[in-house]
Amino acid sequence: MILATVFEQAQQYDTPLLLEYYFCGEKIEDPIHFFEVNKSLYELVFPSPKETLSMIDKYIIYRETHKLVISEYGFHLIHL
Repeated sequence: MILATVFEQAQQYDTPLLLEYYFCGEKIEDPIHFFEVNKSLYELVFPSPKETLSMIDKYIIYRETHKLVISEYGFHLIHL
């Protein structure tokens, strides 16, 4: 799944998307560049496109109180 697709999905809801990516415990500061350089990593290690879009939909419910964190271990809704 292309990272831009994640943002396009989130923008359908007219709400800011507070989304962070982590890999090996380190925050990825520039996810677009990171995944351009490591294309296979995004497809093999991170959650599937269906799971990603599902979690964005769930995030919309909690957007006022949580941010969505994605790592190689899955998703986490983190209280702000």
